[in-house]
Amino acid sequence: MNKRYRKLRIEKRNRLLELAYIDPITGLGNYNAYLARTKEKLEVNSKKTIIILDIDKFKSFNKKYGHMKGNELLKRVGEEIKHAIRKTDIVCRLANDVFGIFLVGEVDVEGITKRLNNKISRIYIGDIWYNLRISMGVYICDKDEKDIQSIIDKAIMAHDSIKGKYHVPYGVFTEEFEQKIIRESEIENIMEEAIKNKEFEVYYQPQISTKTEKIEGAEALVRWKKDGNRISPSEFIPIFEKNYFIIKLDEYVYKKVCENIQEMKKQFKDIPKISVNISKESLLEKDFLEKYMKITEQCGISPNDIEIEITERTTVDNHIDMKEILEEIKEKGFSIAIDDFGTGYSSLNMLEMLPIDMIKIDKSFIDRIGEKNETINLLEIIILISKKLNLKTVAEGVEKREQVEYLKKENCDFIQGYFYAKPLDFDALKNYIKENKKK
Repeated sequence: MNKRYRKLRIEKRNRLLELAYIDPITGLGNYNAYLARTKEKLEVNSKKTIIILDIDKFKSFNKKYGHMKGNELLKRVGEEIKHAIRKTDIVCRLANDVFGIFLVGEVDVEGITKRLNNKISRIYIGDIWYNLRISMGVYICDKDEKDIQSIIDKAIMAHDSIKGKYHVPYGVFTEEFEQKIIRESEIENIMEEAIKNKEFEVYYQPQISTKTEKIEGAEALVRWKKDGNRISPSEFIPIFEKNYFIIKLDEYVYKKVCENIQEMKKQFKDIPKISVNISKESLLEKDFLEKYMKITEQCGISPNDIEIEITERTTVDNHIDMKEILEEIKEKGFSIAIDDFGTGYSSLNMLEMLPIDMIKIDKSFIDRIGEKNETINLLEIIILISKKLNLKTVAEGVEKREQVEYLKKENCDFIQGYFYAKPLDFDALKNYIKENKKK
């Protein structure tokens, strides 16, 4: 009886241990096992590398093929990871489609990530091959580091840094990266207060007609002044896009622009059309158009006074019906411009497909005017096709007379850049319009 009782106790303990440390889907260790096993390895006086890996769009896979197929995929991915690493290395399934890998000793990061990518990018389940994409975050531990949770967090941060960057298979955590994370956190801590204190200011950069050299448009640009210092848009805009604060900032800027247009209409008979940048995050808000129309009407202006500007990369998101969204915006009377055109995200085909009025040619094309290269040929083609499709063109970042003359010769419609004017605050814009009308 005692033997049987002891045997039952052992079996029960083993089952509990299995539940506590074994992932039932893949048969690998789970999060608890990873913490325990890596803690031991951290004591080894050798180089340690941690990789956090997940499957891009795994939720979509589950939805499309079902949870049973999803579980089979997780099992196969776990097996392929085991085949790609050494027997002395650790792999566990940490959560959902997230796997943790722990490598001791010298590691060729480029080699191991490439091997993992090759093994997992095409998985055979049943009688079907599935094409996958994975994202990886890498952290190379300092010899004295013992806090495994902190180490995991750093690898996760490196992983998160490359999400959405489809040409980058993995990210590596560095000291510079850590400083960037700290800076992001600082900005996030003060962004709400910045809106309340009206620290964000709207500047306007004139768009000049190549035919008349008169101002016919202006792009609204947001600037952030904190305690007398400027925070660059290239620093805060990506952070706001990531944490969705950009939705609040877009609305703030749009309202300010509408108020400024209302004031200009009282002073001038004809005013330039103002172009306002709207993020993808704002466009996807259910009440986006209703909210922006309400602001427009409250300011007593017309959608015809405003051009909605979106980036080229926004137009090529496969998960968004951008055509439908833009058609609704167009129906309300707004005109639509595509910014950063030519940066490589889409094809010229898009120009015919979407209901747009204007394309803004990226500065990278303009900077190479005067050189004999393929970029100039492409610039000419973009302008020519735009004409065929009855689209207006704006050249961005124009700084030299040589560029102006070339763009005039090629029949580009508008020029925006330091050659004519830097971004101006609202009072300076009104003065610029007044002086420009005298010419």
